[in-house]
Amino acid sequence: MLALLHTSPVHVPVFDALRDEHHPGLELRHVVVEELLDRARAAGPGAVADDVRRRVREAADGGARAVLCTCSTIGDLAERAADGVGVPVLRVDRPMAGAAVAAGPRV
Repeated sequence: MLALLHTSPVHVPVFDALRDEHHPGLELRHVVVEELLDRARAAGPGAVADDVRRRVREAADGGARAVLCTCSTIGDLAERAADGVGVPVLRVDRPMAGAAVAAGPRV
């Protein structure tokens, strides 16, 4: 099972459709916590670090084999939360950023 940490419910159907197209049958668990983004915008990402860490831990404890964070604002926090949870924690924006850097001299 792949857990997805979202800060908006708008991402749920997008990732369900991607799963259906590319990996039918893969179980997804969507964890939508809108207030993480609201608080991170208001007080800075560090203000939600403990909550992000808790959500990643809960996903791993709940059977996730990996966690994908779909929010760029808290992506770094999610990656850092991987220490000690025993599953990979990935950022959806990392491959996109790498492709942008590889594509040209200006990003």
